[in-house]
Amino acid sequence: MTFLPVVILVVLFGGLLLLNRRGKARTETQTAQRTSRLRLGTDVMTTSGLYATVVSVDMQEQTAILSIAPGVEVKWTIAALREVDEVAPQYREPLGELPDDPDTETPD
Repeated sequence: MTFLPVVILVVLFGGLLLLNRRGKARTETQTAQRTSRLRLGTDVMTTSGLYATVVSVDMQEQTAILSIAPGVEVKWTIAALREVDEVAPQYREPLGELPDDPDTETPD
């Protein structure tokens, strides 16, 4: 009877370790799938919200060269990239036209 609390704690601790391991394995699988889909021309969004197009991928260094504007390329780690399809729809919709500049006069 005195060992029952110890047995319960060991079982709970083992269960927590098992759940933690499953979560890590699931995350690693999702990351591997995302990485395998990165190809030339894939539209991505970085974790900081920058939209870009993949120019090249270096699997050895786990980096990607992204084009963010014509002639402007930056190097990002693959872990910081999300495919645009994975981003929630409200963040993928265009913002629309910019408002007119209030300092500019319009002819009447």
